[in-house]
Formats: sequence, C-alpha cells, structure tokens
Amino acid sequence: MNKKLLWTTTVALLTAAVGIPLSSHAESTSTIKPSADNQSATPNSTPTTTNAVKVGEYQSSTRQSDSVVARIQPHQLAGRQAATLYVKNIPVLTFFDKEMANSAKTSTPTKVATNATQGSLSKADIESEANSAVRRATKVAAKINQLHLNGVDASKITARWKAATEESSKTTKASAQVEGDRYAILLNNEELVEINSLTRLPDQTKDLGEDALQATNRLRRLLGNAPPLQEVAGKPAPKPVAVAPQTNAQKQTKQASTVLTGIASWYGPGFHGNRSASGERFNQNAMTAAHRSLPFGTKVRVTNKRNGRSVVVRINDRGPFTGGRIIDLSAGAARVLGLLNSGTAPVQLEILGR
Repeated sequence: MNKKLLWTTTVALLTAAVGIPLSSHAESTSTIKPSADNQSATPNSTPTTTNAVKVGEYQSSTRQSDSVVARIQPHQLAGRQAATLYVKNIPVLTFFDKEMANSAKTSTPTKVATNATQGSLSKADIESEANSAVRRATKVAAKINQLHLNGVDASKITARWKAATEESSKTTKASAQVEGDRYAILLNNEELVEINSLTRLPDQTKDLGEDALQATNRLRRLLGNAPPLQEVAGKPAPKPVAVAPQTNAQKQTKQASTVLTGIASWYGPGFHGNRSASGERFNQNAMTAAHRSLPFGTKVRVTNKRNGRSVVVRINDRGPFTGGRIIDLSAGAARVLGLLNSGTAPVQLEILGR
C-alpha cells in the first residue's frame, strides 16, 4: 500500500511539472508573498507577468499542502522570457530562454516532449523545448518538491565547478547551447541543476561561481537548515592580475563610491537564534545587518536621513530581496536609528571595510 501511495504521489508531482492534466492540478496565484524575514525577491526588473504557478500541488486526503515548497513565476526580463524558481517563497534561481522573447522561435507554443510524441518532434522543436525557461524551471521545481516529500538530507546538497568542455548531464539539455565554464548543484553527487549563462541567481552577482554558491546555500537552508558551504568544489583559483598604483584622483573616486543611499528595513522577531547566511546564529539585538553582496564581516555606518541618527553594523546575512531596499537591519540596529515604528527609512551607507 505504501509503495502504491508513493508512486501515485510521484506521478502527480512530475506530471504537474510537465503540464499534463490529471486529477492533480497546478494552481495559479496572483503573486508570491514575501516571507517574514524579508528574503523574497523579484528579479532585477519588474516582471510583465505576475501569475505564479504552484508546481506539483496535488489534492489528496493523504497529502499536506506544505509538501509543495517549490513554485515558479514566469516573466519577461530584459526582452527575454524568464522563469524564477521560488522555494518557500524565497527566490533561488532564474531561468532564461536562449532566444529573445519576441523572436519567431520562442513565440510558438511550448511542446511537451512525451514518449508518445518525441518521435514526431523536429530537431528545432526539441531545441526549443530544451531552451524553454519555463519548462526547465518547472522540471527543477518538480524535482525539489519530490526531494522534500522524500525527506531530503540538505547537507548532501553541494556545488561543483564544471569545465567548459565537460559533458552536460541529462538534467540540463540546454547547457549544451551555452558557452564558458559552468557549475552544478548536486544532491548525493548527482546533478540537480546546472548554473550557467541561462540559469542564474535571481539577484545576480558578477561571478557565476558565487551565483552557484549562494543558490546552493539557499537550498541547503530552505530544505533542511543545513550550514552554508564556504566554497564551490573544484573551482579554479583566479589568475593573478597586475594592478597599477592608484593615483590620488582614483583613490578619491574609490572613497566616494563607498557612500551609498537607499531604503533600509529591519527584521528580527521570529528569527532570533536561527542560522544566518554567514553561518552564525542571528541575534536580533546585535548591531548586524543583511546585504545582498557585501562580504560577510564588512562594517557599515548607517545614517537615518530623517533624523540624523547613525549606527555601525556588521554584515552577517543576505538580503533584502524586496525591490528598492538597500539593507536589512537587525531589530537592535533599527531601534538605535529610530525606524522600528516606521518599518523603513531612507538611509546613507558608508562602507568602512572589515
């Protein structure tokens, strides 16, 4: 009986992922609401499509709704079709079509390459299927939902560098269409998804390896609160680059660039004692903050432009992922700046270094 139930559940999850209707269904919601720790995000530009698809949701008296942790949100980004994968409402990966969204190739409906139809698909159809951002995101979301249902050990989720000439696995057919080095997110040394120019972190860094590391750590945290990894396995060391001495004008320009402005928010209640992205326990009363890209340990002077109050905080977490916000302060730091009641405030950031 248990085997029959597991098989039925698995078929429902994977069937919903590739879009074939059954007694299960993929439910649409109008938006994806951010979580309380202010960690959700939309991609770097505002999506033109706001409907989110709950991947693998399945109506059954033997299933709980919280078994579906991965969902996707299709949207347009920089003229290309894209789809962002959310796990527990936290953005983890954004998938891109290879072609521009207005090209003839991507304007045709996506075909599902089932066993019954694959023989009749042309080479162009197969390539279009492999390059479909929505289809690739849906397959990865279905896998994550199945892993969550099976009780995945999040500590077994790792990241590895792939050489540019290395053969791609069956999980990412579109990877054969991309150039340059690639990275793989693995579970028990089996590839879950490949990170490349078509599959990136939603809040992209300038480094594919850093994208892979951050996406891996988000999955480890969200699927089992496993401690974060510090590096990608096998990643080559960067080649040394000769740096010319800086002139006084360059030093002044660099110093001026360390002053930033934007909107600050804060978080704390409900997350006190939880593990932060840096691996240390979050203390809502400590003078700490979350930033999307500054190295952990960086000290930042934050000044509330409304009242002139300042506080020096240490970066030990990642965020905020809500558009328009530049830093997410601990409750203790927010109290010093006087923005507990308002929730947000315009601030100036001065990067002080480590």
